[in-house]
Amino acid sequence: MKDYTVKIKPLTPLWTGDANRRGNAVRETGIIGSLRWWYEALVKGLGGTSCDPTDIKCNGENHCDVCELFGCTGWARKFRLEVSLEGENPSWEFLDGKIGTRRKHNKVKKFLVRNFSGFVTKGLIVITFIPLRKIELSEWELLNRTLNIIEDYGALGARTSQGNGVIKIVENNLPVKQNKIDLVTKGKSVDQPILKDFFFYKFRIKFADTIENLIKLKVFWTHAPLHNSFKENWEQWERAWHTYEFLPIAFHVRDAIRPLIKDKAERHKVFGECGKGSRVFVSHGYKIDEKKVEVRIFGYGVNEEIKKKIKNNFNRQLKEKLFQENECIQKLKDCSLQKEKTGKEIIQELKNELEVVLDDGT
Repeated sequence: MKDYTVKIKPLTPLWTGDANRRGNAVRETGIIGSLRWWYEALVKGLGGTSCDPTDIKCNGENHCDVCELFGCTGWARKFRLEVSLEGENPSWEFLDGKIGTRRKHNKVKKFLVRNFSGFVTKGLIVITFIPLRKIELSEWELLNRTLNIIEDYGALGARTSQGNGVIKIVENNLPVKQNKIDLVTKGKSVDQPILKDFFFYKFRIKFADTIENLIKLKVFWTHAPLHNSFKENWEQWERAWHTYEFLPIAFHVRDAIRPLIKDKAERHKVFGECGKGSRVFVSHGYKIDEKKVEVRIFGYGVNEEIKKKIKNNFNRQLKEKLFQENECIQKLKDCSLQKEKTGKEIIQELKNELEVVLDDGT
């Protein structure tokens, strides 16, 4: 069976940590897990099934649509995945910068440090799919569409709520041109995430000066004035922008939108807390030109009021969180919504392009 490759350029760092959340190596399992997560959301959005293999046994002859490709207990994944680099003397670099917290932590009564970290490279990341059994054309099509959604609106890998994983697909030779998708509707399926419940925003941020100069002037917020133990790491900012073309402002973006939810319980539900993941994800600013970056804010299971608040107030909120001094606010020339998309719209577009056949087992 033929191997297939997808070549991607990382626009923000890639995180593929292990079970202990260590990110000291690029791990194929982290990429597979992320692909499966998005594949599940897409399949369920189209009316197919996806179980939770940690809670529900999905074995026998009739697997759910996701386990059929990605595997489960007693049923191996249909493909092996390998990750390599391509380019002139390509290599990985683990970038590890730091941003302080805005306030002291309630329990430990001190400021904490947050890391903007992950693997970056000037080369291309080559993801090779090696079939181990026959992969149906409809499964290839769904995998292709999954990758397109990640590239256009989402992010790949882990820590995508902290800025990581925005990619650009440079080359894709997976099988395409399949206009029919066969899905199973019979069986158990978990409720979330499901693509129809997603929202996607892209904001374009324009500065009055070049970003290189702004970093040299150290105008961006890095820590609270009373955080005396914080050690400046502007060289990481310079390397992120000059070498890898991203501005590490994901925590500024999160800090800008978190206060929009006043109720503490609801805020923790949406943005996560210890032991619970976030439903809202943000990116660092990836380069558009010398003065402009783009950031993504996307998520699922968030009510319309919260989405509207993010959409309408992000510009004002970001001005308050982005810079070290208030007088620097004028250096933010514009922050505007560049693109807005809902998961429902994506699903409808796919249904207009594809013939989706749902099999209820009868």
